[in-house]
Amino acid sequence: MLSQRTLNALNGISKASIQGHKVKKLHKIMCSNKDLWAQAYANIYSNRGAMTKGIDNNTMDEMSVDRIISLIETINSNTYSPKPCRRIYIPKDAQKPNGKRRPLGIPTGDDKLVQEVMRMLLEEIYEPIFSDWSYGFRPKRSCHSALKEIRNSWKGTKWVCNVDIQGYFDNIDHDLLQKFLSKRITDSKFLALLKKFLKAGYLDNWRYFGTHSGTPQGGIISPVLANVFLHELDEFMKDRISKFGKGGRRKPNPIYKRALQNRANRIKWIRQGFGASGMTADEQKIQRWRHEADELEKQLRSLPSVITDDTEFKRMRYVRYADDFLIGVIGSKNEAETIMKEVVDFVETELHLEISKEKSSIIDPKKGFTFLGYEVKARRESKQVKCIVGLKTDGSKIHAVKRTITEHIHLGVPRERIQKFCSLHGYGYYDGGYGNSTSRPAMMHMSDYEIIGQYNAEMRGYANYYNLAPALYLNKLHWIWENSLYKTLAGKHQTSRTKIAKRLRHADGRSVYRENRNGRIYELEVFRLKNRSAPKHSSLDILPNTHIYSGRTELLERMAARQCEYCGTRTGPFEVHHVRKLKDIKAGTDNWKKLMIARNRKTLVLCQVCHVNLHRGTLPDRRTFV
Repeated sequence: MLSQRTLNALNGISKASIQGHKVKKLHKIMCSNKDLWAQAYANIYSNRGAMTKGIDNNTMDEMSVDRIISLIETINSNTYSPKPCRRIYIPKDAQKPNGKRRPLGIPTGDDKLVQEVMRMLLEEIYEPIFSDWSYGFRPKRSCHSALKEIRNSWKGTKWVCNVDIQGYFDNIDHDLLQKFLSKRITDSKFLALLKKFLKAGYLDNWRYFGTHSGTPQGGIISPVLANVFLHELDEFMKDRISKFGKGGRRKPNPIYKRALQNRANRIKWIRQGFGASGMTADEQKIQRWRHEADELEKQLRSLPSVITDDTEFKRMRYVRYADDFLIGVIGSKNEAETIMKEVVDFVETELHLEISKEKSSIIDPKKGFTFLGYEVKARRESKQVKCIVGLKTDGSKIHAVKRTITEHIHLGVPRERIQKFCSLHGYGYYDGGYGNSTSRPAMMHMSDYEIIGQYNAEMRGYANYYNLAPALYLNKLHWIWENSLYKTLAGKHQTSRTKIAKRLRHADGRSVYRENRNGRIYELEVFRLKNRSAPKHSSLDILPNTHIYSGRTELLERMAARQCEYCGTRTGPFEVHHVRKLKDIKAGTDNWKKLMIARNRKTLVLCQVCHVNLHRGTLPDRRTFV
């Protein structure tokens, strides 16, 4: 838990940033608040990469108070020097492991901790002032937040500018980044330390390469720096949006208005039995009015109620997720082209980044486009429903018939992505129809529980990501997936798919596998699309949210106890032993492994003697755990 002194310091730099003042003494805050480092360690120790080695054996293992103090002293004396990252390459597309690869830098354990402290400070400065249109690498925001913004706020958009920055993370100009940071920060020591990380370089196959641009992908501090750099673009777009907007609302369509009035007149004449002349109408005339009212109704369904290309009504919208951003324009195509040119010029001239001409274009949203893996499309339908549009003075409701969809934004799942997912996991041939599911013989050595669990994990992750799209897009995939699961289980048990399906089927329509283990019944339900989890709604904190650091994590409490959790001694120094995954030690019979398994913890606070003996394999069995 952070002390009140540290919380006040974080709160102070956030308020200064909100008020437009430059922030000072960040280096001093780093070097005079040990609890800030303890919190940073608590933030990252459980990450999957905590035990991943950089260029040496320095990881989160052996973390101790003395190690933190030593790091603070070297930073305070300006002698700290970050080590180069170890570069590896990961597939750009998880579904194409042999396709294009993305470079990933892995820092050492000490560098990760220093970066986390710096990230915490930078986040306190920039989170309150970052644009509401920025969604990537930010707390309480995700790609689903960006997609919701488009779905809920981009109705009536005529043109979409899709701008692609080529190799963004590798081409960030260091001098420009320092310049942008200097707009908010005046601490030269902090900026100098940050520059050391940018210039640290990397080792690729044990060959050193210097870094003259870009932020290392994989570094803890990289995402916030990437957002700081493109914050300049957000500010540029904010200015352009305010200047482009025009008019309060679109003008009503006179043709629609005339047809609506004529229809209302026919309905009134039919009800009262006479027309505008006041003369009583015969049945033939009433029938003609009914026919005219029906024809006018059909006409109204095909007409917009407002002038869609009203030159006196203009809007511009903007959404950015990391380096992927879209600009929506309600206006003419010429205006969209002008905006596109201005943005490209700004990015290339002011930010020194390159725009991919092949991937950037102006799109008609009615034809659809792909953003963050979703198909985004503007739809219009003639279907109408009766709904409440207001209240009368006496409180009674006013009803009207309205079209359900008029240039609303619809989110769907691209067919080619479903095909790729189905093929990659071996469920079957998607385009071959519902009967073309296949079994997965490579899984037949696994238990039934494990087979169903893996199938569930694959489909659940995919279906949850596409939760913003209607389930109908995934119905066929789910059918093929479910039949593939049944065929895999049938192949294992030498029976038919139908018998497996009947064995799992319950009266309530669910498919549930039951397993008896040591007298206890374990149940595992086969995933259904109706069980998709909706992405959680999130909103940005306008004021500094320093209470996120006010909690005391379980690990920090154990470290503060200053007692070896193995031998019980209170004589320090103490260090934290880490394992990458608990399952890595499940087969172990050593007492320290039993202790970690019993506590379900990947960490163990040990005295230095016990920790050295553990790594040597000579840790004595001083305690017995049942």
